[in-house]
Amino acid sequence: MTLSRKHKPVVWAVAGERVGDNQQLFRAADAMGIPYETKTVILKPGEAAVKPKVTASLHQVDLARSSRLEAPWPDLVVTIGRRMSLVALWIKAQSGGNSRIALLNAAKGKADNFDLLIVPAHYQVKSTPRVMRIGLPLIAFDEGKIAAARGQTASTIGAMAKPLHVLLLGGSTSHQKLDGAAALMILDGMRKTFAGQGSIYVSTSRRTPAGVAEALARELRPQDRLFAWTAGSNENPYAGLLAHGETFTVTGDSLSMLTEIARLGKKLVIAELPRRDGPFAALRRIADMAASVPVLSALSRSASGELRDFKAFYKVLTGGGHAVLLGQVPEMPKQRPSDDAPAVGRRLRELLGLDG
Repeated sequence: MTLSRKHKPVVWAVAGERVGDNQQLFRAADAMGIPYETKTVILKPGEAAVKPKVTASLHQVDLARSSRLEAPWPDLVVTIGRRMSLVALWIKAQSGGNSRIALLNAAKGKADNFDLLIVPAHYQVKSTPRVMRIGLPLIAFDEGKIAAARGQTASTIGAMAKPLHVLLLGGSTSHQKLDGAAALMILDGMRKTFAGQGSIYVSTSRRTPAGVAEALARELRPQDRLFAWTAGSNENPYAGLLAHGETFTVTGDSLSMLTEIARLGKKLVIAELPRRDGPFAALRRIADMAASVPVLSALSRSASGELRDFKAFYKVLTGGGHAVLLGQVPEMPKQRPSDDAPAVGRRLRELLGLDG
C-alpha cells in the first residue's frame, strides 16, 4: 500500500487494559509524528486470564464498553499483545485486507498476517523482512512524575537513612517462581553485597504471591520499610522510590520495571528468580545451556512454549553497563540505554508510504 500525497492516513492505536503495554503502544504511535485515533478495547470478565488462539475475532471483547470499531477502516493498526492482535486481525479482515498491522512484541500465532513485528531483543523469533529488531521495550517512566514525587515524599521516603536501597518485587511466571524463600535470599544477597548500611525499602506488587511480604517483614530492621500491595489501595510509593532511592534491586520477571529504571540511569541490580518445576522444566534448562547455539536454544524454547529469553534480556542490560546481577556491586551507568522509539516511528511512517 502506497498512499497518495493527497490522502491523509488513518491510523488506529488499539489499546487494551494493561498499563505497561499501552505505554509502549503510545510511545510508538507518538513517534510517527502524525495524528492517530485511540481505540480502547475492554475484555469480557475472565478473558484477561485466557490465552486465546490467535485468529481474527472479537469473541473476547466487551463491545458495549469498548470503542466502536467500524468503517471507514484505518490504513494502519498499531497494537500490542496477544489479545489485541486478535482485534487487529479482525479489523484487517473487515477492511478486505487493506488495513496494515504493526504489532509490538512477538506474534503468538499467524505471524505472516502481520505487516510489521516490532520485537525487543529478548523475544526469540525468526528474522524476516517483516521483523524490526529493537533493544529494550519501548517503556519509559515520566520523569516529571518523579520530580513531583520528590517533594511529596521528602518527609517520608526521603527521610529514611541513607543510602536508601530499594527492593522491587514482581511475581511468579509460568517459568519462574517467587516465594518467601526466594525473596529472603534476595534480601540476604543485597545486605551481604552492597546494602549493609543505610536502609532498605521493599515494595511488593499486584503479582507478588501471598506470604512473601510476611516473610520479609520478619527480617527487616527498624530503619527499613515494607509496602505490601493490596487490592483497592490507591497508595503507590514507586515514583517516590525512584526519586529518593540510591540502588534498585528488581526481580528478574519484572521486565517493565527493569527497563524503566535502566532508562533513568539508576544503579540497577537484577535478581534472577529460581526456575519453576514443571513438565517443560527440562526443556527450559536445555534452552539455557544451549544459549550459545541459537538454533538449539530457539527449538527448545519453542517446545516449552517460551518465546521470551529472559537471560537475553539481562544480557542487554548487563552487557551495556546498565545493570549488574545480584551478587555484584551496582555502579552508576556511564550512559542510558538507547531509545528505539524514533526508529520505530520512521518504520511506521514507511509502512504508510510516507516520506521520512
